[in-house]
Amino acid sequence: MKGLLIKDLKIIAEQKKFFIVAIVFAALFTLSGNDITFAATYIILLTSMLTLTTISYDEFNGGMAFLLTLPTTRKLYTKEKYVFAFINLFLACVFSILVCALFAVAKGTTIEWDSLISTCVGSCLGMGLMLSITIPLEFKFGAEKGRVAMISAVVAITVIGVGIYKLLTEVLDINVNKLIADVLAKLPASGKGLEVLLVSVMAVALVLILFISYLVSVKIMKKKEF
Repeated sequence: MKGLLIKDLKIIAEQKKFFIVAIVFAALFTLSGNDITFAATYIILLTSMLTLTTISYDEFNGGMAFLLTLPTTRKLYTKEKYVFAFINLFLACVFSILVCALFAVAKGTTIEWDSLISTCVGSCLGMGLMLSITIPLEFKFGAEKGRVAMISAVVAITVIGVGIYKLLTEVLDINVNKLIADVLAKLPASGKGLEVLLVSVMAVALVLILFISYLVSVKIMKKKEF
């Protein structure tokens, strides 16, 4: 796995212009507005896509057929992509916090650490969820078709979510906001303690989702022909 990680890091190292452009745009948006947390979300969003970029590079011009002749396996290759995605998101989170802190100093504004850290963590959780869907789709359909399938999946999930919300609020006449508030009020925590509890629950849920995604990806890779 070490060799595969080094390969992906070298691929990312070739994207210097990408990082420079991303930071410049983040700086322009942040310094011209009042919300420095936008830069964090923007950087994490772009950086998380680099995992998919490495898959595209591997499959380009018959690259996967060559990789599988090396001392590696389809399962190990799949595992490396999820490990790389985790490392990528973690580093993006730390980097975003540092960049936003620098932007805040440059603007002369007070750094709201709670808001900044929660935004970065929330963005990483959201992008982790997105990768749990997109990685198997990219393995199955390839770069272009995989992105189309991802968009279709997101649209389908959104439609289902809106449909369930409409069913609960308009058909069953349930006050969803009040129901959520009542549930949160019964939890053995409040304030920051409640935030930590919710983030912990979401993190555990994301780990389970990523594990299921990994199993699906392994199954897809074992059956795929290159």
